[in-house]
Amino acid sequence: MRLTSYLSECRNLVRDELRTMLPPDTRWTGGLYELMLEYPLRYGKALRPALSIAICRALGGCLSAILPTAAVLELYHNACLVHDDITDHSHQRRGEPTLHRKHGIPIAVNVGDGMLALVMQPLLENIERVGLGKALRILEIIARMARETAEGQMIELNWVRSARWDHVDSDYVRLVYKKTAWYSFLAPIMVGAVAAGQADLEVRKLGHITIPLGIAFQIQDDVLNLSADVHAYGKDSFGDLWEGKHTLILIHALRIAPPDDKLAALRILAKSQPDDQANQSCCECKSHEDVRFLRDLIERCDSIHYARDAAQQYANLFRRRLHAHSKTWPPSVHKDFLYELADFTVNRTH
Repeated sequence: MRLTSYLSECRNLVRDELRTMLPPDTRWTGGLYELMLEYPLRYGKALRPALSIAICRALGGCLSAILPTAAVLELYHNACLVHDDITDHSHQRRGEPTLHRKHGIPIAVNVGDGMLALVMQPLLENIERVGLGKALRILEIIARMARETAEGQMIELNWVRSARWDHVDSDYVRLVYKKTAWYSFLAPIMVGAVAAGQADLEVRKLGHITIPLGIAFQIQDDVLNLSADVHAYGKDSFGDLWEGKHTLILIHALRIAPPDDKLAALRILAKSQPDDQANQSCCECKSHEDVRFLRDLIERCDSIHYARDAAQQYANLFRRRLHAHSKTWPPSVHKDFLYELADFTVNRTH
C-alpha cells in the first residue's frame, strides 16, 4: 500500500471517530461542534493519527486500542491550527479562509478552546479500553506533548517579539524539537507504542528515533512557505517572512549575507506584521517591498538549498535509525508506511 493510500485510509477512520466524540444532542451548543469539525473535514494529511495507527499495528497492536487516541491527536492538532492562524494573522488554511476570517476571532478562539477540552474524555475512556496502566502512560505522554508545544511556541513568539537574530542552527533545532517534533512525531509514535503494549524503554527509544523526522518536517514546512505552488500549498505564501519567524532559511541567509544587506534585512525584520497585508499605511509595518527584499536575499544566499539539504540529512538519519531498530518487526503495510515517511517528509508539496 502506497503512503498516500495509507494516509487516506487513516484520515477516513479518524474523521468517523471524531464524529463519535461529539455530544449526541447539540441543539443548545450554539453551533460549537459543527465548527470544531470544519478544519478536520477540510483536506489534510492526518499524519499524526496515521503515525499512531501505523506504529501500533506494526508492533502487533489492534486498531481499536489506538484509534480514539489517534483522533485525539488530530483534534489537538487542529485546535492548535485554529489558534496559530489567529496568532500568525493567517488568511488561508487548507485552501480556504481561516476560521477567524470566516467567523471572527472570538468565535475561533472559543472553538479552539472547545477542541482542547473535548480531547479529555476519550483519554479517560482509555481506562476501560486499554487498561489503567496504559491509559495513564498515554495521558502522561499527551500532557508532556502539550507542555512542550506551548513552551516551543512561547520561545518562537519571544524570538519574533525581540527581533534578535543572533541564533544559530542548533537554537533552531532545539526550538523545533519542542514546537513541532513533540506533538507531530514523538507523541504520536509513543502513544501508539504504548497502545501496542511496549515497555517504557522501548517507547522512549522509538520517540528518540523519530526526533530527526520532526526536524526534517519543520524545515520542509519552512521551505514550502517560500517556494511551494500557492494552490498546492493551501496556506499564506511568504507568511514566515511577514511574521519574521526564525527559520533555518533566514538564519542561514543572515549569517552569510553581505554586511549592508544584513543590516537592511534586520531593519525589515524589526518591523511589525500588518494585521491586513493590504493595509500598508503604517510605516512601522512590513511592506510588500520589504518582503520581496527578504525573498531576494534568500535567493542570493542560496538558503533554500541549504535548508533542503539539512532536511534531507535529518530524514536520512531517521531512516537509518528506524531500519536498525525494526529489523525484527514482521513485514506489514504499517511498517512500509513508516519506512516511506523519510522520503515523504522532504518531498511533499503541502
